[in-house]
Amino acid sequence: MFQKLLQKHLARGILGRKMQSIDKGSIALASDLGLKRTENQDRTAVMKFRTSTAFYTVIAVVDGMGGMRDGEKSAELAISTFFSTVLDNVHLGSEHAIMKATQTANNAVFEFTKGKGGSTLSAILLCSDDINMTVNVGDSRIYARNSALKVIRLTVDDSLAEAVGGSGTELLQFIGMGEGIRPHVAPLIPEVKQVYLTTDGVHYIEPQTLSDIIKHAETITQVIERLIATARWCGGPDNATICAIDLELFNFEEHADDTAVVQISDPLGSMLFIGCNSNVEQQITPEKLTHNKAQDAGASPNQSEKPVTDEINTSTSVDEQVQKPIEEAMTEATKPPKRKKHQPKKNVDKQSTEGEIQIMMTIFDDVSGEKDDSSK
Repeated sequence: MFQKLLQKHLARGILGRKMQSIDKGSIALASDLGLKRTENQDRTAVMKFRTSTAFYTVIAVVDGMGGMRDGEKSAELAISTFFSTVLDNVHLGSEHAIMKATQTANNAVFEFTKGKGGSTLSAILLCSDDINMTVNVGDSRIYARNSALKVIRLTVDDSLAEAVGGSGTELLQFIGMGEGIRPHVAPLIPEVKQVYLTTDGVHYIEPQTLSDIIKHAETITQVIERLIATARWCGGPDNATICAIDLELFNFEEHADDTAVVQISDPLGSMLFIGCNSNVEQQITPEKLTHNKAQDAGASPNQSEKPVTDEINTSTSVDEQVQKPIEEAMTEATKPPKRKKHQPKKNVDKQSTEGEIQIMMTIFDDVSGEKDDSSK
């Protein structure tokens, strides 16, 4: 259920340019349509959550493959499946979780497109008590700046030119290719201070120019703003997307205190998914509660954007049930504030046993952190 909700959430298209900075500037995201595309097939997002033993942050960028079938939907399916599978498998270790998530995303996209569509993937998994891991498939890249201010590339494109020394840009592997995929999974080297995940719209920038921008900017937010602008100055032939993290500023204190909370951030805003631990089978009720921080701050309804959660259509399935201990585990801190009670769209089967429980899932939409720098 979490994967489907997340996929719908990330299906919001980005026209023009969108940017957001979170966690006191330690993470920044941006995506730009470019000058020649009518559709943005890139997606980037950050997922933060905790278990009973550790804190986790997952950052990913994907790029739907142009010229193939359903590139945008393939990208949305790839990143949502990747995130939900990481959530399911972190208890087995970071390396296992990131490898399993990549393979599951590949299988999901292949089943959807039958091998006629796909996306790239670059991601990093940060854990408070395990090794930080990276993964790459396709020609989205991971750059890093080390303590000596040197900018290095951590990935090699899965293209004919880079993988085997050919002259073509065709990809030898991608998410959605089916059998035979070999994700490039590696631990993050300790001397790295900043990490940049980029789609190929950024790669039209000359390597030396890209390196100079990263080295001379004061913050990662400045870096992504300048890289996105420079990509346009280079003609903007493709969607350009960047997600950056400053590991010197980053800490896990910004995570929610409850294991039932999963935070998702993308260039359009941030959302909290409550009671969405995908290790637990859940039942989602038809009612939806939304929370807009701008309204809490005293803004009138017409001064804030309509919450994105209005677009998410959840449904009830009597087969999806949770056990009593899950209800007891929900703390008062994570329960949503009381609102005017809504009438459900359909009644729950009265034949349900007393042990069957419904858990309300509340999605909070934080639009206050969004930065809109739409190009003319």
